[in-house]
Amino acid sequence: MKRIGIVACEIFEEELLKLLSEYDIINRIILVPSDSSKEFQKMLESKYNYEKITIARELCSTRFLKRQAPLEVVINILPFALHLYAEDIKKEVVNAAKEIEKHVDYILLLYGLCGNALGPIRELLINRKIRVPFDILTNEKGEIMDDCICALIGSSEKYLKELEENTNIFFMTPGWAKLWPKLLEEKTRNIDSKKMAELSEMNVKEKFRMVLGSSDYKKIVGIEFDFIDKANFRDRCNEFASHFNSDVIIKEGNIDILRDSFEKALKEIEK
Repeated sequence: MKRIGIVACEIFEEELLKLLSEYDIINRIILVPSDSSKEFQKMLESKYNYEKITIARELCSTRFLKRQAPLEVVINILPFALHLYAEDIKKEVVNAAKEIEKHVDYILLLYGLCGNALGPIRELLINRKIRVPFDILTNEKGEIMDDCICALIGSSEKYLKELEENTNIFFMTPGWAKLWPKLLEEKTRNIDSKKMAELSEMNVKEKFRMVLGSSDYKKIVGIEFDFIDKANFRDRCNEFASHFNSDVIIKEGNIDILRDSFEKALKEIEK
């Protein structure tokens, strides 16, 4: 009985669901419950029979999560809003990997460098004495992908080409299209009444500048997939673009990087 552990950013919900659906050899999907996994749980339950899904009430001891099938996948979804805090995202990803380690034979991190916040992730995991094999999303050269956009547009080269051809560009994946308001919510949480009054006067563009330091986006590039609701995705891209008076360009994405990483995990656990 073998297990792969996946620690994933909430941004990858659609793509992770598609990835799992491609592998009939997966006998059991175990989800770690949290606020950030609630939507993914609904997606799983709409796709699979309940018998194939387990909600892991306890991760503290292996006796609470006994192996039951030839191939199982344990999934921990981390909050998208961690993007705002470089130190927190490092700590939370490492802690999630350490927590899941004793239950799996391999750990796959569905993350890129995230603005270089996760640049030293391999060293951090080694320092935490992660004893099972692990990896993060990488290209064919073994280099960590810059971010989720880079991973879903297909390659670092395609990503850089888009950046060279378009100035003041914002990339929109299905996850970004759905979750970007969470960044504004997180940034405006626990602020005083005076600041809240100031924020209430701001439009989305001004709030976005406050959160990410930039909002002068001339083009919104939507990374689209065959397995998503394209009409809904394009509507969300257009709605986002309307706040910035931006043009929308739709590009075809793929999950080859995710698929290659999962294939590597499958080979590793069979050694």
